[in-house]
Formats: sequence, C-alpha cells, structure tokens
Amino acid sequence: MPRRWTVILRDRADTARPIRPEDCHGLLNHWWPQSEREHTAAKRWAMNGWPLPLGNRLYHWTLTWLDDVSAPLDPADLIGVPQRIGDHLLEPLSVTPTFERSYAEMLTSEPGPVTVRGAEVHALTPVVTTTRDNAGERIPHIWPTPRRLFGAVHRSGGEIVGGSGALGAVARFAPRDLATPWLEEALVELARVRRSPLPGEDVRLAEHAHAEKRTVLGWLGGLRLDHGTGGRRPGPTFEVLLELLELSGIGKYTAQGFGAVRVDTVTGGRVTVEVPAPRAGNAESNRPRRIGDRADLASVRSVSEPEEFGGTLFD
Repeated sequence: MPRRWTVILRDRADTARPIRPEDCHGLLNHWWPQSEREHTAAKRWAMNGWPLPLGNRLYHWTLTWLDDVSAPLDPADLIGVPQRIGDHLLEPLSVTPTFERSYAEMLTSEPGPVTVRGAEVHALTPVVTTTRDNAGERIPHIWPTPRRLFGAVHRSGGEIVGGSGALGAVARFAPRDLATPWLEEALVELARVRRSPLPGEDVRLAEHAHAEKRTVLGWLGGLRLDHGTGGRRPGPTFEVLLELLELSGIGKYTAQGFGAVRVDTVTGGRVTVEVPAPRAGNAESNRPRRIGDRADLASVRSVSEPEEFGGTLFD
C-alpha cells in the first residue's frame, strides 16, 4: 500500500561536494529496482525533496512509495547500514512511518467531522511544469491551472492504461473497479477548484543545476486552492485529492526529488470552542468563540506531475 517515511541519516564520510539529486535517484533505483521494460517509465515512488542538513552531519529525508503492492525493501530494514549517495556515506539512524493507507481505504473514505474547503500549497523543491509556445517548443509553465496540478490519466480505447501525478497514482495502482468511477468523480471535483496567489509566497521561476552542467527550470512559491461549491459541502474526494497531491508531488521528475510540495488544508465548519474565563479586570465577557469559514480563523493541518511524465532526467 502507499507508504511514506521520514528518515534521519548521519553522514559517515568527509566530503565537500553537496548531495546531488541524481545520486539520490541512483540509490532508490537500487532499493526499488524496476524491470528493464519499466526503466524509462514513471517510477513507483516519489522522492519528496533531497536529504536536508540538520547540523552535526545529520540529514532529514522524506520518501513515498506509491504502489498498492508493498515496496521491495523497507527503509527501516537499513537502520545502521550506511548507504552510498554520491560521495556521501549516509547511515539511517531512524525511520518513522508517517503514512500507510491503501487506495481502497482512500477511495471509499467517508466524510470526516470537519470539511476541507481549500488548501495552501507550498513548493519545497522546484516544480517542473511545461507548456508549448507558438513554435511548439516546451517552455516552463509557472502558473499551471488546478487541473494540471493534479496530473493526468492516460487512456487507450476508452480504457485506463496509466497516468502521472496524483490522478495518475490512482489510475496506475488503485483497484480498477474503484479507480474508474472515482477518477470520473475527481475530474468533476477538479472543475470546481479555483486557484489564487498566496500572500508572501509569490510563484517565481527557479533553476536547479545538476550533472553535466545542465539546468532544470521550474517554479517555487505557493498558491491557494479553493473548492467552489456554492455553499455545498465538498465531498471526501477533494480531501483525498489533496492528500495524493502531497504524496505524489507536482510536475515532472518527482521520482528525482523535484516537485515536492507541502499541502496545508483549510477546514471550515461550525465548531464551537470554549475558552477560559477572563482574569479579573478583563472587560471581555466569557462567551464561546465560534470558528467559521473565514480563512484567517480556519483550522490548518498538514496532510499528505500533473502532466505527461515526458521521459527520464537522470536514467
């Protein structure tokens, strides 16, 4: 089933060269090998960014396995066993599972006690989304529509044959009898989603240099997604879409660490919260405070390639 881990590693090597995305990708190809026929296809994992330094040779890394079939290797089995990433020798000190939920559970989930009405999406690594210019050349697309953020479903002869991104994960790995109707409902839900800028996190062009002096162009920043229901309560499909968005990432090369995002959901409802009585001399009366649908009072909690995969980057 889809799983996510947070890994803490210690670097046992003395090296000046920073950790590179292509080296991380090579390690995961070793952990979770695919057949030669699948080698250039979309991977079954998402590398949610690259190992981040915590200080004193410690690193933090988040990885996601997207297939409903269990991963060939659990990172927890490698605790204490140094792993080669380029010039670095990283030893896993701890592995914490942070997500473990099957597609059957996600696609058949019931509405929760609170309503998810929107989300703030924060790019953690450059997001690679492209479009074509008038000459037919691919150029960076730094303000993609909500529909493209969630990926694509590939069909042939009316049958689902694959996909990419959040939608593609369901198309590729979920049970077909559940995936087909759920994807139809998801496309209807996405047609209601509206995007808007996120104050203080302007979307901007970014570039990432990697091996052979090549540069990957993408975008960084944040945006707000809102479910335009016209007053109607959104169903659980929207919440699952946001969960999958964080798990799978956005855009191309998510298996190499690009397109990693954090999705903070914004909930609404009529939850009443009792607050303690004021101290003596406080003129404000002791009355329940009501949390409504306003974004500035909404509860925010963290949840867990919207386009063709378009080939490999490091393979």
